[in-house]
This record gives sequence, C-alpha cells and structure tokens, in this order.
Amino acid sequence: MGENADRITIDPSHGDSSWVGTMPGFLRGPARKLDSTGGRNRDRRMVRTVQMLYPTLCRVEREKHGTTADGAPARLRLDGVPFDRAVNDARAIERGLAVFDQAWTSGAIALRAANGKLIPPTKGKAVVPACGYSVDHVKRYFIDRAARIILRRMPDIYDLVAGELQDPALLPRLRRIASIPPAAISEIVRGFDGQVRKALLDTDDATLEAMARIHPRVLKALRTALGPDFSRLMAAGPDYLSAVGEALTVPEQASDLGKSLLLLQTPEAVRAIGAWDIHDVTEEVNAERKKKGMPALRVPTYKTDIRALQGVLGPEFDHLLEFPPVLLDVFGQGARELRALDVAPRTARVEQMTFFCQRYMSYLSEASVTALFLLKPHDRAKVPDGLEPNIAEVFFILEGLWGKKGYGRKFFEETIGTEEGARAIALMMHDFVGLKQRGSIKTASDLTQIVGNSDLLDSHILKYMAKK
Repeated sequence: MGENADRITIDPSHGDSSWVGTMPGFLRGPARKLDSTGGRNRDRRMVRTVQMLYPTLCRVEREKHGTTADGAPARLRLDGVPFDRAVNDARAIERGLAVFDQAWTSGAIALRAANGKLIPPTKGKAVVPACGYSVDHVKRYFIDRAARIILRRMPDIYDLVAGELQDPALLPRLRRIASIPPAAISEIVRGFDGQVRKALLDTDDATLEAMARIHPRVLKALRTALGPDFSRLMAAGPDYLSAVGEALTVPEQASDLGKSLLLLQTPEAVRAIGAWDIHDVTEEVNAERKKKGMPALRVPTYKTDIRALQGVLGPEFDHLLEFPPVLLDVFGQGARELRALDVAPRTARVEQMTFFCQRYMSYLSEASVTALFLLKPHDRAKVPDGLEPNIAEVFFILEGLWGKKGYGRKFFEETIGTEEGARAIALMMHDFVGLKQRGSIKTASDLTQIVGNSDLLDSHILKYMAKK
C-alpha cells in the first residue's frame, strides 16, 4: 500500500497543453485530439508528460542509486538537477531511462491506456494517450537525444550510427567513440565495408580501445593494404591491435607489410617488426619534386627496412615472418648492418641472409636462435661490444655443421631445435666469441672450414650428443 500511495499515474490529461484545460468537459476530447495532431505537438505532449514524471524519477533514483555498495553517498544525476538541465545532459538522460524502467516495473509509475486500464511494463509498444507515443518510441527519442549530445562535435559520426541506436546500453559506447579521432572512426567503418554496427557497436570495448590507439594515417594504410582482410586484423584481439598501434608508427610500415602483417602470429612479433629501422626521406623526396616543379609534400615520408628486407629475401620474407620474434630481431639488426657495407660485401651478405632462410630457418626454434646469437641477457653480458655474432657468422657456422660428418641433416632435424641442444650451441657460440676476440678468425667464411674440419667449436655439442 505504501508503494501505491507514492505512485504517480499518468492519465491522458497529463500531456495536455494549458489551453486544453480551459475547454468545457465535452470539448476536451476533441481538443486533446487536436493537441496530439502532428509530430511536433506529440513531441510537446511527450516532454510535458516526462516532466510530470520527473519528480518521481528523482525519488526513485534516490532510493535505488543513492548509495554505493559500501554505503557511501553516490552521485545522483537527476535528484537536485532541474528538468531543463537534465534533458540536455547525456548522462542524466541515460540515468533517467534506467530509473524509468525501475519505477515502472516497481509500480512507482503507472501509465493509463485509452481504455482506462493500466499499461503493464511488458507492453512497451502500447501507445500512451498522454503523449500519443509508445513507451518504446519515447525511449528511442531520448536515446537519440543523448546520442546527439554526446556526438555534438562529430555530426558525421552521429549520422553513421543514428540508425543503430535502439538501446540505452549503447550510450557509454558512444562516449568512447566520441573520444576517438573522426578520421580513425571513418577508417574503421570503411574497413568493415560500411557495417557501422559491426565496426563500432558490436566490437568489444578492449578491441575498440586498441583500434583507437592506432594512428589514423596508419589505420588508413592498413585498410588500403589489407583490403577485404582488414576485418581479420580487427578480429585479432586487443593485445595484437595494441601492438600494431605501438609498433607501426608511420603509414609506410603498414603499406610495405601489406597482407604479410597477418602472418605475424603474436603481439611480440608485431613489436619486433615495428622495431626495424625507418628512415625519413622527406628532404630527398622534396628535392626531387622541386626539380620537377612539383609542390613539396605536406607530411613526412619514410623508407622502411621492411621494404629493404623484402627486396633482399624475396619470397623468403613471408616465411621469415612466421618465425619467433627473436629471429625477427636478428634480421632487423641484419638490415641495419647491410647499410654499412660496400657493394661487394653487401651483395655477399644478401646472399648469406637468403641462404640462411632457405636452408636453415625451418630447423630453428626460439631457443636455438637465442643461443646462436647469444641473445639471453646473461649470455650477452659476457660478449664484448662489437663481437656479437651476426647473421653471416652464424650462417657459416651452420654451413660447417651441415657438412660435417656425424652432424648433417640428422643433427638439424633432431638436435638443434631442442632446449638441450640450444644450451650446447650457446656454449659453442661463446667459444666462437673467444676465438674472434683473439683474432683467430679472419673472415666469417673461414668458419665453415673451422667447424667442418676441427673440433674447436663443437666440443660442447659432441658432449651433448654423447649423452643421448
């Protein structure tokens, strides 16, 4: 009984304009009908009806949302806020929609139908004579109003999502969208072939957050390069997308990688590729453009070691991307070393890097790569600066092991990729660094003969193999 005593029942008269009330009783029905004619009049009746409900909504908010879980006072969005201000505040509208459902369900609010009966909360499509609209229509009106407020600085984005807004639960998502650069949103939607709901509303929060951190120009380059496969990137998960946002800082990285990006299996692999060098060539490009009478570029342009290694490795490049990040780190360093070489040594190094991929890469595990290049911190700490193993040296060591009696294919298939084998290889590589430091190795190519014709470097492997 206490609940009903506080209940407000919305009758048809609650939406009336003031002039309707001045009509004699027998004319009020026709006057009310005239007052409800046209969308603008019904909208006014709707606002008056909601304003009539507002004090009850404030009371229910105090009851339902007045304290936090630990009993502390909670921030109220409606109570104490004038109605005119509340309907122009997206968060207040969102709270009002939630509180209305609670109030209607609990009986704090009742809505009377044209036949005089009360409309049950399950009948959201029933028309409420007080405003001439259904409850569902009124909710959509206020959801749309909140959306316009949230996206007031992004009208084009509002136009994209307006047709999808049926649920107040989407309003927090709109606030997140409002914080994303419009150019990024546009690229995301285009990447999903214009499917706004799939791109912006159905995507989970973590994924959208990760996408938002990708620079819009990089995002555009990704969309262009990946084409129909762009949605596969978006489905890769927030950790992967976060790595893309961190690692790919210029659009040329995305353009040069193209669909090869999807071969990178882990966020760590993406970060490894992103660490490869990029080179600002804006001045050189603009100098050439000036000679041709062309205007200067308005944004920087870059060359990447991604493109350089694609040229070096050819079809082996994509094969490389499928391997652990440590090997990608090695090749990033290899590309850096290439630039310092003269033409003849550079040509030879390119050949060595290519053969490394073609002949040996498939046999290597993360552990064996880490061992061959002494990448573990405690191993690297023992190596004097400038004496770290490079790709050429490791290639010739592998050549020696491949051709050595008792090793060959069997060693590569059964031993080199194991954890125990990797430990033996690391010890071998420390011996190699010692020989290098003493000047016993003149050129990298000498290593094939040293490994193949002596036991200077493979004693640790022999001990390991003897235990098997």
